[in-house]
Amino acid sequence: MLEPQAGRLKIVRPRLRLILATAGGMIAALLFLEGAVRPLATASPPPVPDPKADRLSAPIVTQRQIEEGISTSSYSIAGARLTGNESIPNAPVVVILGDSHVAGREVGDRETMGSWLERIARANDKPINVRQYGWRGASPPQYLLSAKDVIDTWHPAHVVIVVGGDDVGADPLNRHYPRMRIAADGTVDIVTNPDRTVRSSQLVRSSQSSLVALSRARFEKMLQRTPRFVRYHFQSDADDRGPTPADGEVAKVPRAEVLALSRAFGESLTIVYTAAIRATGGASPDPEEVRLLSACEELRVHCISTRAEMLARRNAGELFRGFSTTTLGIGHLNAAGHRLVAEEIWHEIRWRLPATKQIADR
Repeated sequence: MLEPQAGRLKIVRPRLRLILATAGGMIAALLFLEGAVRPLATASPPPVPDPKADRLSAPIVTQRQIEEGISTSSYSIAGARLTGNESIPNAPVVVILGDSHVAGREVGDRETMGSWLERIARANDKPINVRQYGWRGASPPQYLLSAKDVIDTWHPAHVVIVVGGDDVGADPLNRHYPRMRIAADGTVDIVTNPDRTVRSSQLVRSSQSSLVALSRARFEKMLQRTPRFVRYHFQSDADDRGPTPADGEVAKVPRAEVLALSRAFGESLTIVYTAAIRATGGASPDPEEVRLLSACEELRVHCISTRAEMLARRNAGELFRGFSTTTLGIGHLNAAGHRLVAEEIWHEIRWRLPATKQIADR
């Protein structure tokens, strides 16, 4: 009577050993991949910028990524993107504000626009320190919300705000918080969402898996190409939008933003429009750029576009977006793009920088 059970045991035990061996092999493979990826990709995101808490002597956070190219980047614990250059005591400060292009995870410290601007200015007998803050997915309402902290903390000699087509379109009205509303008189009201507020002085530690972080980033990029109902089901950031604004409301955005930014930062402000110049096309300005530059001219605010210079240099073989691991001409600014933006900023602000300006080393 016991023989059938003994036979089954003889069959079950080898299967169990096979299952355990397979599971152990999979776990070992995942651990190996985690160990291989961790030196190349940091699990946690960079700290969210908090200009009020920032200091030149703030502790440094190092980030690594392989999503666009392969790079290592440094931030202050308060979220400032560092330049890799030594700071100059009591030198004037230029602050650069922007989105993920200014955060610059895709390039090294000395390849950022702020680093290039520091070195160019210093080589031309204008010693400056650059403090650059980039918020992922940000638009001008974020810079308006941070204006007082930037001014009170750094007393900047100049403020540069880097924008693109999305920043002067519908995004400031219905994308990531903070958003803005445009009043009947053209002024701007900032709309925040306390439920989604992140304390930017709090650093997210690298305690999670780098492999999981890379997988999540890849999944988010895939979701951006899926239908809206799929993105809604997965509650993706790619679909983090409010109601679609009317075309007439969107057309008011550039002028409202320029007016609000000029009032917040004063005459020290320069707005830089980074044109989306791909491998081909782009000779004609897009409607957002035309509206922005027209508003700047009307309101007498310093604004420039990188389109002409990007087109000229593209004819010489340069592309300013894309990396060795992505499609050239598309995506974030690469090292050449950061350098070009810095050179354009320098040409615009060099005449308005003081020769010296005493400011306490914070």
